[in-house]
Amino acid sequence: MATTLEAPAVVMRRPPFRRSALKMADEACRTAIEHAGLAAGDIDLLINAGVYHDRNLGEPALAALIQEDVGINPEDPHVGSHGTFSFDVANGGCGVLTALQVADGFLRSGTIEHALVVAGDTNPGHGMAPAFPFAAASAAIVCQWVDGPTGLAGFGWDSAPDESELFRARVGFEGGRNLLHIEQDPDFGSRAAAWAGKTANSLLADLDLRPAEIDLVVANPMTPAFVEGLSAHLGIEIERFARAEGAERVHTAGLLVALAAAQEQGRLGEARRILLVSAGAGIVTGAAVLVG
Repeated sequence: MATTLEAPAVVMRRPPFRRSALKMADEACRTAIEHAGLAAGDIDLLINAGVYHDRNLGEPALAALIQEDVGINPEDPHVGSHGTFSFDVANGGCGVLTALQVADGFLRSGTIEHALVVAGDTNPGHGMAPAFPFAAASAAIVCQWVDGPTGLAGFGWDSAPDESELFRARVGFEGGRNLLHIEQDPDFGSRAAAWAGKTANSLLADLDLRPAEIDLVVANPMTPAFVEGLSAHLGIEIERFARAEGAERVHTAGLLVALAAAQEQGRLGEARRILLVSAGAGIVTGAAVLVG
């Protein structure tokens, strides 16, 4: 028995089109729920892992707004009725992997039956994020506990705080408003790949697996520097990496965008062992193994 990942859904917007992070998350959630054959009221847990919101919104939690928009039991729970718990997690490019581990814990305990993980970012707009580097994208996925050998088999984490200067984001009050500044060193991709490779190799060793036994690698970010570096550190040829056209600039939703692309290409169904790897500011790196 294990947590499975079902029905990934992706929403992307390219210039000159622009849409709010909230509306894109709403759309991704509705599509994922529909593709999973569920109703909104069937979701027990909603976790939002997106970071960059409309107007640099900090409160309330975006998860609560998504829950209300999509109609995922937005009212207070009543005796004998179904309620839904929702919250945000903020771990940048590793946010989705963090959310999946949290959802896995709830499902493993039997507390819930269905979890929904969503992530996405967009330019906050109104000139509040000069030179915003990420694409407007959102993605969602349904998690559930099923009998059988398939599902999430384990997680691993590591961090390199000494290299935190390679990728930083800060919001400061300037000229009467909050401005977001994102600073990313050109070396971030290669350094993050080195740490992510270390994390993934350690997890594989813990699970008594070899890189040669991995059929598909789903990585985030999908920049050439990170993917090529990770391929070298894992010793897994780049042909075994999931790729999604135009996704190099996707941030928190990247892992789900790659999963959705692999499913659409038929690669997800063919893979017996899938390695999920993420890296974000910090540097923080995470990995998980999904048995197909």
